Parts: sequence; C-alpha cells; structure tokens
Amino acid sequence: MPAGAALEFVELCRRKRILFVVFVRHANAAPLREGAASRADKPHDWKEDDQMRVLTEFGRAQCNDASAWFSQLDVRAALSSPARRAADTAVRMTAATETAESKRDAVYLRVVAGVHPAGMSEPCEALFDGMGYGPLRGFFDAPGGEEAFLAYADDVCGELAAVTAAVDGGGGGVAVFGHAVFLNAIAYKVAVAAGCDEETKDALLDMDLKETQAIHVTLEGGTVAQLP
Repeated sequence: MPAGAALEFVELCRRKRILFVVFVRHANAAPLREGAASRADKPHDWKEDDQMRVLTEFGRAQCNDASAWFSQLDVRAALSSPARRAADTAVRMTAATETAESKRDAVYLRVVAGVHPAGMSEPCEALFDGMGYGPLRGFFDAPGGEEAFLAYADDVCGELAAVTAAVDGGGGGVAVFGHAVFLNAIAYKVAVAAGCDEETKDALLDMDLKETQAIHVTLEGGTVAQLP
C-alpha cells in the first residue's frame, strides 16, 4: 500500500464512512478576458484572471443536464477549486440534491485551493501549457511528467483530507469539482491508495473527461467508473 497524503485521505474517508469520491470536471466557461495577463509573464495576475472565468449559458445548461445523474449519488460534501467556473458548477449540481425540508440533504460545500492547479506545480503547468487537453497517459509519458503529476495530486489529497475531517460521511460520498487532466491525476492517486488493480490504473490514464463528466472512485478496492 502506498504511503503519502492520498493514503491518509482514503483512510480518513473510510473511518468517516465515506464510501466514494467523485471527481467532476467543471462546465463550459468563458475564455480569459481580453488583455488578461499571461502565465509566463505575470503568473499571479494570470491566476486571478483565470479564476474569475464564469460559466457560459451552455455551461449552465450542462450543469442542469448533469444534475440528473449527480442527484442519484448520495453526496454529503462538495469540495471545489476556487475558480468560479468550478465553484459555480458545484453549486448548480448540488442544488438538485437539496430540499428546504431536510437538513440531511444539505451538502457541505467548501473551497479547496489546491484543486485549482495554478501555483501548485510549475512542471505540471508547463506541461499543460505545451500539451493542452488530453488523457493523463500523455503527461505521464512526458519527461518528469509522472513524478510531477503524482506529487501535485498527493499535495491536493492533503488539502482534501484537512477539509474532509469535518464531513459526516454516513455511508455517502464526496464530490471534488475541478479541472481537466489535473482531476484525473488526483483520482489516479486516490484509486491507487484505495487498492485499485493495474487494469484500473490503465483506464484512468486513458480517461478523457469532457465538461461535467466525472470519475467515480470507490474507496473499498478502488474500482472506477466514468459518469455519465
């Protein structure tokens, strides 16, 4: 069994009777504003501009459609990247699971800074700048890529564990809302810590999430499914 923050996160979830983690890619979002800073020249300003991107009308419709499958899950907590496009996706999709009459149905919603990759790992960001969107396998195959993405994912698992400590799982699960291949890396780390097999690792390396699609990881055994 691997050591590290991912294993600590999985063990914490098991103690709290959290049965699964579902990793949801955010909905369609507007591009960076005209005149926005570049990551290469002004990384701090770029990060702020990137985090302010909002959902498009199409993205809001995607959230409504995705709520049909998301509402079937017993999600007790939604942990989101601080980027507006991810947080707004989380709010819209979790709203379908909540009612005014039942406090139990209210979803614990928190921002987890590291789920947005900016500032977390320069090697990961540089690879993404050069390679763009695509499955995790391509990033693992790049020089230094596997080491960089696994280190990034383990750091994020540490942040997820700190927030999840306050969650009452009660036999339900946790949703993490974030970004493209970076979500795949976190899901991969969690699935490995949960004891997944080699076939599952291969599936995660080749899984290419589209907007509002998700990776469902079961914490007993690390089985994985793509949703929807």
